[in-house]
Amino acid sequence: MRTILVLLLSSLNLIAQDNDKIHYLDFVESYYSKETETPILIYDAINGKVVDSLYNVPSKYSWYKIAIIESEYGWFKIKNIQRLPDSYKNYNYENYWVKTSNFLISVDIFGENHIVYLYDEPTKKSNRIHKIDNFQQVNVIETKDLWSMVSFMVGKKKVTGWLSFKDQCAYPWTTCPKYD
Repeated sequence: MRTILVLLLSSLNLIAQDNDKIHYLDFVESYYSKETETPILIYDAINGKVVDSLYNVPSKYSWYKIAIIESEYGWFKIKNIQRLPDSYKNYNYENYWVKTSNFLISVDIFGENHIVYLYDEPTKKSNRIHKIDNFQQVNVIETKDLWSMVSFMVGKKKVTGWLSFKDQCAYPWTTCPKYD
């Protein structure tokens, strides 16, 4: 009986840790713009009831990051939402929804031989439509698998395309671990 209890408690601890990860390799992640005064509204369903409002905190070293399960019609279904790093808090909103506006990804050109392209479809076999030459913050519009459809301005021209997972960084002022 004691062994069963220990196994049960260990399993519960592992489940709790899974929802408390800092980096997800199986979900697109994005951070909420510090430039906006609009809170993140957490909904129980698409066009459903608002269950929470999360406002940006004044510290320049804190922001909200989400792990995205899927996107649908201007909405993200989230795995979790976290406030990082200096006032860390993990919010348990798995399978809740947020509107897609004001969520960003940083694109980091981390080496002189690394080239980042946007594609017209979420696959590297599709057409390259834009080359990103330097650090760029981009708006996340949609996700498909581990690809993000992003948009940003180059001068007066709006650029939109699909960004591969390995070029996405859900942190506003740092580089991310790089995965193949």
